[in-house]
Amino acid sequence: MQKQDILGHLGLTTQEAAIYLSLLQSGPALVSSIARSTGLHRPTVYQVLPRLIERELVTVFPRKKQKMYVAEAPEKLEHLFERFSEEFHDVLPELTRLHATGSTRPVIKFLEGKKGIMFVFTDIVRTLKRGETFYRYSSRKATTRGDAYLPPIYRELRDTKQLQRWVITNEPVSKEKRPRLERAVKLIPREFDLFEYDVTQLIYGHKVAFVDYNTQTALVIENPLVARFQKKIFELLFRML
Repeated sequence: MQKQDILGHLGLTTQEAAIYLSLLQSGPALVSSIARSTGLHRPTVYQVLPRLIERELVTVFPRKKQKMYVAEAPEKLEHLFERFSEEFHDVLPELTRLHATGSTRPVIKFLEGKKGIMFVFTDIVRTLKRGETFYRYSSRKATTRGDAYLPPIYRELRDTKQLQRWVITNEPVSKEKRPRLERAVKLIPREFDLFEYDVTQLIYGHKVAFVDYNTQTALVIENPLVARFQKKIFELLFRML
């Protein structure tokens, strides 16, 4: 991401970012110098500078009969980030309420390719809160490497959030994993079915996802009732195995 884009995310306009970056590079400068280095008209520079001074990103001081402008250290940007973070967390509950009171019809996403499958696993660790549980039917064949479809952040976020997993799978897949306290596993009996379809179902939050490794496609259904229904069936089967 470009420096100017980052400043834009912190609330600076394109003109404010251009002037601030110019002053960082040049040191103390006159308005005429700022105008030349940024390509902005002088009246525009005069309009923008007071806003940067108000944000405490630029300081003005006299030199003889002229005004010099100097950029403050980039650490000053931290208070902009903190303010943005506070405003975001203030509005987040309202956004969550709006999302919850929206249409009750399921939202369905169809994803293709390896990146599509990786999106599902990223969505799991980003959706769930610390200590929450997700449920997984894993009918992979022993020759299919599930790890190849995990995004780089998956394990780190999963373990940082201490997410719990209930898994129903087959014996070969179970043997690939070392025992972990946060993962409970039950096996489909071999005499019933080998359970090797290369299809995985995941239940997490208000979502149910189906991953088909055969065609490298994924389907995500977002609906609280559907997710609750699938969770109940999973729990019943898990207790019976």
